Amino acid sequence: MQIKRLISIFLSLAVMIGTAMIVTAVEPRYSDTHSLDISISFSGTTAYCTINLKGAKDTDSITDGHLTLTDSYGTPVGEWTNLKSTNSKLILTKSVSGLTKGETYTLTFSANVNRNGNTEPVSGSKSKTCPKK
Repeated sequence: MQIKRLISIFLSLAVMIGTAMIVTAVEPRYSDTHSLDISISFSGTTAYCTINLKGAKDTDSITDGHLTLTDSYGTPVGEWTNLKSTNSKLILTKSVSGLTKGETYTLTFSANVNRNGNTEPVSGSKSKTCPKK
């Protein structure tokens, strides 16, 4: 009876640890980047695409920024390239008008954070549906 109880406890712990590892793997961890916030907001059929990227202390620059807004079919409806900053912050808002109400749009961002001779690629995305009202 004791052996069955120990086995069930062991298996339960193994499942919990495995689940924790999966959850941790979903969220990227950066060493040269403090934070990356990506957001989309709508006003009517205009999308406002906002990026707030902050490098860690002593970041030299942020380079090769690429921001793309795609519709639900994967077609780009807005694209901005060569986004950069000569310090540790890249904060910007871009807009795209004439979007379709009720359609879901995805904002994707990537850039390189340059710090202490290292280049760290960062990326992320956010999806949101254009309200019907």
